[in-house]
Amino acid sequence: MVLAQRQFKFILATVAVLILTTTGLANVQHEVSAVVRGANLGRTQVGLFAVDLETSEVLLKLNANVSLIPASNMKLLTSAAALHTLGPDFLFKTRLLLTEPDPLTGQVSLILKGDGDPSLGDPVLLKQHGLNVDLLIQQWVAAVQKTGLTDFDQLIIDDRVFDREFVQSSWPVEQLNRWYCAQVAGLNFHDNCLDVYPRPTRSGMAPILRISPESPFLRLSNRAVSGTSDSFWISRKLGTNEMAFHGVVKYSRMSPENVTLHDPPNYLAMLLEHNLAKVGIKVHHLHRPAMDELIPSGHDIHIIQTTLDVVLNRCNKDSQNLFAEALFKRMGREMTGVPGSWETGRAAMRIFLRSRLGSAAASVDIEDGSGMSRDNRVSAKVFVDLLASMYNDAKLGPAFLRSLSIGGKDGTLKKRFKKIDSTILGKSGYIRGVSSLSGYVAYPRPDHPNGPRVIAFSFLFNNFKSPIYVYQIKALQNKIIKLLDKEAAALSVP
Repeated sequence: MVLAQRQFKFILATVAVLILTTTGLANVQHEVSAVVRGANLGRTQVGLFAVDLETSEVLLKLNANVSLIPASNMKLLTSAAALHTLGPDFLFKTRLLLTEPDPLTGQVSLILKGDGDPSLGDPVLLKQHGLNVDLLIQQWVAAVQKTGLTDFDQLIIDDRVFDREFVQSSWPVEQLNRWYCAQVAGLNFHDNCLDVYPRPTRSGMAPILRISPESPFLRLSNRAVSGTSDSFWISRKLGTNEMAFHGVVKYSRMSPENVTLHDPPNYLAMLLEHNLAKVGIKVHHLHRPAMDELIPSGHDIHIIQTTLDVVLNRCNKDSQNLFAEALFKRMGREMTGVPGSWETGRAAMRIFLRSRLGSAAASVDIEDGSGMSRDNRVSAKVFVDLLASMYNDAKLGPAFLRSLSIGGKDGTLKKRFKKIDSTILGKSGYIRGVSSLSGYVAYPRPDHPNGPRVIAFSFLFNNFKSPIYVYQIKALQNKIIKLLDKEAAALSVP
């Protein structure tokens, strides 16, 4: 009798837990739907999906299979595919080589051989190591000086790890001078941007401009003036590095204004030649070989190595488009053995997605790696399925998770999600009329054998227009995250 009573109480308790759990699941769907309806989004397209990774139970589903523009959430696909294709231990290697003397003339040359590294000369990374761009260039100069030679026939710029299509064809032409549309090359340098620090002088007079990297070989026109307003801006004639500075400067800039550079490998060649000349080292010719041209062999005199982790972090935490596109092309190179391109990058990503998602990969439209293109299409369910796959991948998952922004702490989510119990790991995204957020809600469970209770989620919002603005969409995303945080807490109750 006592045993029967205990069994009956256990069954009642189990049923109560099941009722509470299923009610909770129904509630989060109901609550989110109500919040979305209450936001009065007009004709905004919405795709939402969330899954409890411990039980694989769907917690939230709204237009989850509709393929939408992902904006920078595309970087999640790119970084996962790059990890798979290149391997977590991959190193980018930029090499400076010295050729053997020419058998006829006795002349020697230098070769700067790129590997597609987007971090080379990146100001943020240099600052973290107590360096600046001038000190980095001096490392190359010092390596050349150590050879004891002061006269070189050629500086050969070998950027053929990638093709020479520097700009993706579907990017907005009117934004190609902006840092987030930086050109993508086999040799990248300083984020492929020029930094300008204006300082006012007397009213009506030209401001003083500090340029970084120092580039006296560029054609620069200072049309700006000093004054009582502040409207400084930079233009660059497309297809050239002819730049003009405009507007009014009232305040000295502590942070730079920047403009993209055209043909980054050619710019880097001129920059290195200029710095070698400053110490009396003569280069007679700059040469960029044709894609099928044989060049002299040589031996390394300097190598710069960058881990994949470093590039992934700048790609995802800081949403640097150049880093995503370099990963995109580099995995295309790795897979095909031919110069990396947007075409080979697409092929590599399709192969990866099929291996992870099966037939669902066919629903993904891939145009670029960063999400700048409006021709990319991904559904919220695809994002969540990929996030679940990467979370459960013992080999690739840790590097992938490390690359994501931590809510309230770093990256693009530094100012968001400070007042919730869960840790938010994720990737935000924005282009005109598009706002996205995908990642993980991780509710802490100290000493639990399975670690935190984790929910993978994806929120995609497309085609919002005035009077709906991105700050309202972000506020709505924050509300949904709070509801998922509450649900994760309920699921974590023993």
